[in-house]
Parts: sequence; C-alpha cells; structure tokens
Amino acid sequence: MEQRMRANRFWKCANVMILLAVFSVFGLHGGLSMAAAEKAASLKVVSAWPQNNKMNDALWMLQKKVKEKSKGKLEIVWGGGPEAIPSFQLVEALRNGVVDVAWTAHTYNVAQLPVVEGAKLSRITPWEERKKGVFDFYQSVYQKKLNAYYLGRGTPGLTYNLYTTVPVESLNDFKGMTIRVTPAYKAFVESLGAAPVATDPGEVFTALERKMVQGYGWPSLGISDFGWDEVTKFVIEPAFYQVDVIGLAHINAYNRLPKELQAVLNESMEEVERSAQEHYSALIRQDREKIKNKGVQELTLAGEEAEKYLQLAYESSWKEVLKKDAELGAQLKKLLSK
Repeated sequence: MEQRMRANRFWKCANVMILLAVFSVFGLHGGLSMAAAEKAASLKVVSAWPQNNKMNDALWMLQKKVKEKSKGKLEIVWGGGPEAIPSFQLVEALRNGVVDVAWTAHTYNVAQLPVVEGAKLSRITPWEERKKGVFDFYQSVYQKKLNAYYLGRGTPGLTYNLYTTVPVESLNDFKGMTIRVTPAYKAFVESLGAAPVATDPGEVFTALERKMVQGYGWPSLGISDFGWDEVTKFVIEPAFYQVDVIGLAHINAYNRLPKELQAVLNESMEEVERSAQEHYSALIRQDREKIKNKGVQELTLAGEEAEKYLQLAYESSWKEVLKKDAELGAQLKKLLSK
C-alpha cells in the first residue's frame, strides 16, 4: 500500500512537471504573443521643422487622429526635428530606414527626385489630386526611387506671397528690384525682371533694413515670427503656389503594419488633408489681419496684371521642372492641369 501511494505521488509530481514544461513552451510564448499583439504599434517620425513650427500642425492632427481611430493600437511618436536630422538629409535617412516617417517637403527631395519640384505648382486640393491620379503618381515615384510610401499633403491651402518695401502697382514696378529668393520661386522672380538674391532667413531682416533688397518671397503667414513685419511695407496679392509639406513612410515600416492599421493610417491622412486645408486658410486670414495692424499694407494686382503675374509664376517654374525631368515633368503637369 505504502509503495502504491509513493508511486501515485511520483506520477502526480511528474504530471505537474510535464504540465509546467508544456506551459513554459506554449503558454509563456502564447502570453508573449498576446502581449505583443496588444502592445501598440508605433512609427517614429522626424520632421524637417522644429517641433513648434506651424509646418507641423497637420502632423499633430494626424498623430491624434491615428491614435483615436486605431483605439490606441497605432501611435506616431515624435523623433525630433532638424536638430536630429538636417532637413535636406531627412529623405536619405528615410530611404535607408533610419526613420519610419519623414514629415518633409517635396522641395527638400528635388535632388533625389527632380520632378517633385512641380508639386508646389498644384492649384487643386488634395482630394482632387487623389481623384485625378496625382496621388498615385507621387506614390509610384517615391516608392521606386526612395523606398517611401507617400501618405499625403501636410499644408494644403498654404500659399506664397511676395512682400516688398516699395509699392507695386504693375508688373513694371518689379523691374530692377532686388528680391530675396529660395529655389522655389527664383525663376518667377527672374521672369518679373527683378534680381534674385539668395540669403539665409536670418539675414533677411538686416538686408531689408539696410535696403540691400526691396522684397522677398515667403509663405502667406509667419513673417512676424522673424520680425520682418517691422521692415516690410507691402504684401502683394494674388498669392501663388502651395507650400508642399508631405508625409512619407519607409516602405518596410508601412508594410510591417497589419492591414487594418495601414487602412487607419491612410484614412486618417485623407481626413487630415481636409482639416488642414481649413486650418491653414484660417491661419492666413488671422495672420494677414495681424500684420495689417502692424502697418503692412495689402496691394492687390487687378485684371490683366494679376493674370499675367500668375501666368509668369507658373510658366517660369514649369519650364524649370521640364528642364530637369522632361518625361515625368510632362506627366505631372498634365495630371495637375484643371
């Protein structure tokens, strides 16, 4: 009897040990898989602009919307601005998989992909671009050339203006003027008969104050951030071009997401594009009132002068795009035509 009881205790202990071994192989691993499944997926984003810059406004909208729509299963995590990766090097970091998402601009990627210089020449909304095949065009070229999945536009509706220290009543008034430029509108300024001067933003205030330049180009908001409203007399209308901030994800980072989270990311970006269009339109109106109160006058070219002004703006820049990439440039121009 005693031997039988000992044998039973032995087999009970053996069964417990076997069960523990089974749980250690299957149960524990199953627990890790469950924990991994429940843990939020994250995408690290690096921006071409400092964290508080207005160019990031739609990024924060996207971050919030993605978290809400995924019920916390997908998060976009801030990884730094240009202090982490310089703006013009960001696309290479994305191409090499150093970052998951780049909040950048087509303009910063022209060295690698010349055709995207034409993106700023869009005169339609992001949702119209999606219907007309422009979105698919960018998707194709970015995936082929830069291992990047194109998410969408980050500053729809944010335009550019020319600002001057002297009055402009006709296009002839631009002739002989010296205007500070970036590559985005250098060709346009030249087509107006003005002399382009390239300087860092930090030098613009002094250049205006000392009358080294009589004007500059800049987005339709934000000149007061640099104090330029103190040395600017006029903002010229009509506005032109669109600031071309975009979101790009590394193709592997995108493909690693489950299909349902890919859908959340894409749907969220589409919704943000519409919200951002309204957001930037409102910011432009607010900023315009702000600088008017500081003494900056709005000068609006009218009739044929306005038409010719815009014609020069777009034709001069399309020539540059076609010069750099005739084949893809022609495709993009056709897609962007109304």
